[in-house]
Amino acid sequence: MHSVLPTVVVLASLAACGGGEHDAGSKVFKSMGSLQCSGGGMPLAALQAQLATANVQVQSAACGTNGLASAAVCGVPDGKIGIFEIPSTQAAAAAAAGFTPLNTLPSARTISCT
Repeated sequence: MHSVLPTVVVLASLAACGGGEHDAGSKVFKSMGSLQCSGGGMPLAALQAQLATANVQVQSAACGTNGLASAAVCGVPDGKIGIFEIPSTQAAAAAAAGFTPLNTLPSARTISCT
């Protein structure tokens, strides 16, 4: 019993430090609109500006790919997406601006913005 009590006290202390003050944030994405062979689409900064217009604070931004298989055909979407970490309290505003929760794309990953 004596060895269990210190462990419980330490775990309770750590849980108390978690507090509700920190917003872990959530990640959202939007297609960049680029096409295979021809590129195009919107730069990451333009997508970030859409979030700013919707009064959504961007904590981090990255280029990515949706991770979905697609036919190698010129003129079809290339799967590039903009990925943004935002406060979870602003997820509804981001959705209203056309952004989707990243957890709906389990194969998505970040890539270089080149």
